Amino acid sequence: MLYRITMSAFAILSIVCASVSAAESGESVAYRAKEWKSLHVENEADVQRTIDMLKKLGCETRLDQHNGHSDVTFRSPEWKEVTLDSHENADQWEQWLTRNGFQTLHGHDHVSNRDAIVVQYGQTEWQAQHFEDERQAAEFMAMCKGLGCEVRKDAHSGHIDVTYRCTSRRILTCVDHEDAHSLQAWLEKKGFQTEHVH
Repeated sequence: MLYRITMSAFAILSIVCASVSAAESGESVAYRAKEWKSLHVENEADVQRTIDMLKKLGCETRLDQHNGHSDVTFRSPEWKEVTLDSHENADQWEQWLTRNGFQTLHGHDHVSNRDAIVVQYGQTEWQAQHFEDERQAAEFMAMCKGLGCEVRKDAHSGHIDVTYRCTSRRILTCVDHEDAHSLQAWLEKKGFQTEHVH
């Protein structure tokens, strides 16, 4: 599936660079693109910047040039996260990622519009997940940060424990009720209290 770049690669690269210096207390957006996606780049000057930006996001990339334009194809099958310095910047980042083919997790403290399909969740007590694999632990941590949780990691005795909690009520906006039910089931399996009203 082809997506047109909805914001210049230069503008997004600026956001990516700014996120590197975001405070630990910043707001995170988790993202992934399991399947290959393509960005249609008309301006050749933006091709390398688009590739660089996607690589900074941890994506695999390929370039296909034909008929006077370029398609930058990418994927990022594991969850990663970017931390930004404000909720407004995180919202903009989430919107850009979504428009360009990424799946996102970004917990809000508000409902984006009254017709939105949402799941509310929270967990005041620390929960723990046990991992043998560093990549799986990193992916789970990215998801928790995207949800707006406090996250801690402790590696010992050949395994990794990730502890997390979300003391304030958060909201995830879903694409449809099936997505909402799936997210709600996953959150409950991880120890969250949830609510999804039809």
